[in-house]
Amino acid sequence: ILAQVATARKPTPSAMAAMNTTNHHQGWRMPVPAHSGIYKLHLQAKESLGTAEVRDSVRLPVGIDRNEWIASNMVTLFEELVYMVSAITDVCSESTCPKMCAGKHTSYSWADEKQPAPRATSAPDYMRTLVMYTEDFLSDQTLVPGDGSPFPPAFLPMVEKLCKRFFRVYAHAYIHHFEDFQHFGGEAHLNCSFKHFLYFVLEFGLVDRDSMQPLDGLVRKFLEQDQSKGGR
Repeated sequence: ILAQVATARKPTPSAMAAMNTTNHHQGWRMPVPAHSGIYKLHLQAKESLGTAEVRDSVRLPVGIDRNEWIASNMVTLFEELVYMVSAITDVCSESTCPKMCAGKHTSYSWADEKQPAPRATSAPDYMRTLVMYTEDFLSDQTLVPGDGSPFPPAFLPMVEKLCKRFFRVYAHAYIHHFEDFQHFGGEAHLNCSFKHFLYFVLEFGLVDRDSMQPLDGLVRKFLEQDQSKGGR
């Protein structure tokens, strides 16, 4: 699987259409106002993903506030998370994936402010909860101000928590559903999304390599590929 993953290139139009159609049926909405600076930076980040190397596209542009740039990329990552979760809705169910896991030896529990005690959950329940939890965070103007106000101290710790949980969804998708992505031609889209996530969290120190251990081989493969192309 690793060789197939690492050699996939760009997402096919049919795969993108399938993901966008599925996403539409999930009733997803943009969590930040369209007039906000964060949303405009989100569009800029999305555009640069198609015109620049992924690693370059996540770097902080000159003159842009660091937290605002991170927030805008979180909106993009959230979009990609919703696409991914929607794409495997029919094959990732309570019966096929009764535990949120990444292989036989790594499983994840859910905890939040309302239920601080970690609880075991199925993979689809974990992912649905994460989507709603992230949407609530991004739409909370006290945590993610869209009017140019300073970001609160709680912003970055929350981003770090979310990114760790985003990784868990990628790990589950790659380890347990990669063949499903291949089946509908979405493996290249999955790769592009994960590379964007990977370089973003490494650039800003949001997730450490130990936390990404379930996909360590793939992470190293992507980094080595870029280094061989003259990356830093």
